[in-house]
Amino acid sequence: MDTFELAQKYFADHNYRIIEIDTANQVITLRFQMNTIHFWCSPNDDNFFCLALPRFTDVNEYNIEQVKENCHQVNKDAKLVKLYILDEVIIASAEIFYLAEEDFNFQMNNALKQLIAAKTMYKKLDN
Repeated sequence: MDTFELAQKYFADHNYRIIEIDTANQVITLRFQMNTIHFWCSPNDDNFFCLALPRFTDVNEYNIEQVKENCHQVNKDAKLVKLYILDEVIIASAEIFYLAEEDFNFQMNNALKQLIAAKTMYKKLDN
């Protein structure tokens, strides 16, 4: 099974609400703990996938310095996930390399939880 098929099986087995499946680009958009998560992989990159949690806070000219400081703090402390500022939003991203099919489920569980943890860490700093 390739990475995209493993992901489809994983999300189906865990009954996650799938919003969209783009088989041509190998992208799956789903809901996880009241958040929209994007999964994608490439057929050229065996055993590699990305998860992203976009747009959980806005960035503008008034808060850019605080946003940068908060992102740096989360990136320093977070495991597996990094925050990026892209235009006027923040994106939490996990880039995962797994060893074998057996490792895929563990890595997926961990990455999903860490995305939410990074968002929570950021929100605590933002208050």
